[in-house]
Amino acid sequence: NYRGFSMAAPADEPQCRLGKEKCAALLGDGGWASAYDPGLYTSRCNIPRVELEAPLSADDFRAQFEHQAVILVGHPENSLARTLTTRAHLTRTYGSKKVWLASANTFSHAKIRATVREYIDERMSAQTIDTMANESWYLFGDDKEEVWDELFAAFTPPEFFRMQDRLEGFSPTLSFGIGASGTGVPFHIHGPGFSETLWGKKRWFLFKDGKKPRFSPDETTLNWLEREYYPMARGEKPGFDDLLECVLSPGEMLFFPSNWYHSTLNLGETVFMSTFT
Repeated sequence: NYRGFSMAAPADEPQCRLGKEKCAALLGDGGWASAYDPGLYTSRCNIPRVELEAPLSADDFRAQFEHQAVILVGHPENSLARTLTTRAHLTRTYGSKKVWLASANTFSHAKIRATVREYIDERMSAQTIDTMANESWYLFGDDKEEVWDELFAAFTPPEFFRMQDRLEGFSPTLSFGIGASGTGVPFHIHGPGFSETLWGKKRWFLFKDGKKPRFSPDETTLNWLEREYYPMARGEKPGFDDLLECVLSPGEMLFFPSNWYHSTLNLGETVFMSTFT
């Protein structure tokens, strides 16, 4: 059903058929390093993609997708947020601003302070298999940062997230993130969420209906791939049939229901905005 990009060949760039102007915007790299180890990519995608010709009302979303994972393509359209999150714009406008970096493990307890430029230019390096998640620093999730108010104002979240009665009484929160290739967040759970890839590619792993995968909170997603994912894919360990996964490109937004375990892996330098409770 997805008529935008063809992701058939892992080594190839996605082919865009959405019109010259929109394709040029989506297939640029925004100044971010787009290279990644081809072994991190998968063509497997068992999460449905829905291309929207018009914005989806909250009631329509609730009726169709509230209890499943789904990838929405096309609406809401966040080209302004993409313009404000190019590498050049972020370093020029926010480079001297201080932000909190969180450790990239399940609970993200440890935090350090750094400028945006320091993180992008010095601390944001491709992750290796030997790095532990509690030793890896990640710009994501500190929703109290007023630094990003301009970006939050420019980002259009789905209408569904304006309905607090559908969010178990919680208010929705926006979180902005930037990650190096090979980084990501290990498995964790929280309320329902949306996440849109603005630049780069992001690989998602989800287990539905509260099913808990085998993982260590201090191991990286790269470690988990080696220790659990590949044995499951080869049939050496159970659980592969319960795993949902897909690689998201710019302009694609993933929704997942409450209490679904999920983890992420960035392919190339990746910029994203998430909305969750």
